[in-house]
Amino acid sequence: MAKEHQPSEKAVKIVEKIKEMTATPVIKIKRREGDVPPALTDSKFGGVPYWDMQKAYPTDSNGKNMMLIAQINFADLREFDTDFPKEGMLQLFVRADDDVFGMDFDEPASQKDFRVIFHDTVCADVTQEQVKELGIILAEENEEYSPIFRTAALSFSAGTDYMNPEVAGFERVFVQAVKAVTGEELDEQGWYDYLEDEDSSYMYDELSGFAHKMLGYPAFTQSDPREGMTDEEARYYDTLLLQIDSDMAEDRRDYVLWGDCGIANLFINKEALKNRDFSRVVYNWDCC
Repeated sequence: MAKEHQPSEKAVKIVEKIKEMTATPVIKIKRREGDVPPALTDSKFGGVPYWDMQKAYPTDSNGKNMMLIAQINFADLREFDTDFPKEGMLQLFVRADDDVFGMDFDEPASQKDFRVIFHDTVCADVTQEQVKELGIILAEENEEYSPIFRTAALSFSAGTDYMNPEVAGFERVFVQAVKAVTGEELDEQGWYDYLEDEDSSYMYDELSGFAHKMLGYPAFTQSDPREGMTDEEARYYDTLLLQIDSDMAEDRRDYVLWGDCGIANLFINKEALKNRDFSRVVYNWDCC
């Protein structure tokens, strides 16, 4: 249950100004309730992946089959006005025997132990039995090395996202919002101490970037992996392709768990996305 805050009028106005300044479209992702297993071509976390039987199945740096973490059927996003394809399938695979789930700390775009796959068409004739015969590993059956504890089908809705305090550049936006609301001139270096504790907690909750989503602003429990890149590289990865948060059901069963309640992000270049080029994608996850 979300905490009830009693923010000051000033804090409410500052947060509303930040929302006004940074509003951007987002596609919200929700886990569908219920225990009915998703179908082969459904958008889902975990489960048996759809696969084009004419292609080689993805393998890791040791030549072993990878496991599916997430699958997005772009037909489910057809109604939204975005740069995503109107058809085809996007998939995230990771190494199946790695306690950091395929992430490369030094080269986060190196797809050695994770792989982003795009199928431009989806063949309805492929069966689960055919895919299973490839010797796949199911993420939800590989608890020691998987963030996916239970497979789940996904649903999507259009929404509006707002910049959160963990995103680079928030300091500048906050200072501008304070000036617009109060007339005060702040030093960007001191923005963090401007609000009282209750007002600060209210702002962080109102502007939280956590959740499953595509596009919008990313969230981190530690830091943005692009901060360690050159300015040119960081600018290249300008679009949140997919964010997968830790996810617990109301009955306290874990569906997704990145370490200690962490979160994962995939970043891509906007023009590359338009061109259906998923060869350069940053994959990162962090936890508390």
